Amino acid sequence: MNLREDSRMSIKTRGAVDPVGSMRQMKASNSSTYLVSTTAATTGVGCLDTRTTGAVHQDQGSAVGIKWTRLASLLLFTVLFVAGCQCNSYILEPCIHYTPQQRHIRCLPSPFPPLSEREKGSEWGRQMFLGQRFARELDLYRAITCFKSALYLHPDPTGARYAELEYDIILAYFLGGKYQEVIETFECSSLVTAGPGFPAFPDLLIMLHEAYTRDGRCDRAEGIMELIQRYSPETAEDLTLQQAVVDGNVACARSLASAHPKSATILPCLDTYCCCAKSARKAQTLNAILPGAGYYYVGQRSSAMTSFLLNTLFTAAAWYFFDEGNIAAGIITTSLEAGWYFGGINGAGLAAKQYNEYLWEGCGKETLVRHRLFPVLMLEHSF
Repeated sequence: MNLREDSRMSIKTRGAVDPVGSMRQMKASNSSTYLVSTTAATTGVGCLDTRTTGAVHQDQGSAVGIKWTRLASLLLFTVLFVAGCQCNSYILEPCIHYTPQQRHIRCLPSPFPPLSEREKGSEWGRQMFLGQRFARELDLYRAITCFKSALYLHPDPTGARYAELEYDIILAYFLGGKYQEVIETFECSSLVTAGPGFPAFPDLLIMLHEAYTRDGRCDRAEGIMELIQRYSPETAEDLTLQQAVVDGNVACARSLASAHPKSATILPCLDTYCCCAKSARKAQTLNAILPGAGYYYVGQRSSAMTSFLLNTLFTAAAWYFFDEGNIAAGIITTSLEAGWYFGGINGAGLAAKQYNEYLWEGCGKETLVRHRLFPVLMLEHSF
């Protein structure tokens, strides 16, 4: 009985599980599992940190690239804006001139007595006679050649005919628009001492004033104007008005015309310009709002269409390149568009200025011709 119980007890003891060992094995297993889990977690976190860090660096690089791209674009726009919107002068610079007509020269009398038969028989008299005939035909080159030949052949440099020849040379140069030659001939002649007793003294003053003004010698022109004012105030008033019209000084011309004896007929011609003139600033503003509108405002429809199409094309191309991420092509296209845009603004202003100049030239020339305000039309004598 005891033996059987012992054997049973030993069998139970072998088949039973040791609670202490089991606990130790569970702790060890848990420790191993925790260690593996911890290692795996640590490794996963490290991989995640590495990827996150790379993404952050990539985002930072992209941000820096975008920043520098925007800065470069801003700088480019600034340069193009300054270059394209340069300050332009829209003061009128008309080109108003009058070519003397042959019929007008023929109708004017000579301030000097005609050549006598005895004078015509002399060598210098024949040259002078031929020069007068050429001059009345406005063959000024041959006329000057004949006058100079007669001047060289004349025996008396202090005589009246000698001064007449010098005047004829000056008049021929003046009719030909050779203002520098007019001044040089006058300053080397005996006419520098001429006074009111000279038969063509008023005409000489008119020619000298115009020649000095065209040559840019304003001080001498003002001195001549003082002499004209002293001997003929009406002529001085006409010359002042004529100069304001030729210079394109609209405000001054209208002010002088309002005080002119013929203001009733002069002012309406000048008022036509004021009613039809275009504003350069308005043309620029319209073209800034809608490219091409400024050109359309001044009547240049083909230029307006060209400007609109070019700006639309380059704007659409730049938008497409930026939207596709092609920054370089976008910047290049935008720079080209900026040139067209800002250049179009200035172009519209210049187009308005050109329109006004043409308009003023037409109105001004009509006024000066109708009222005989050109210096050549003020002359009372010819050859």
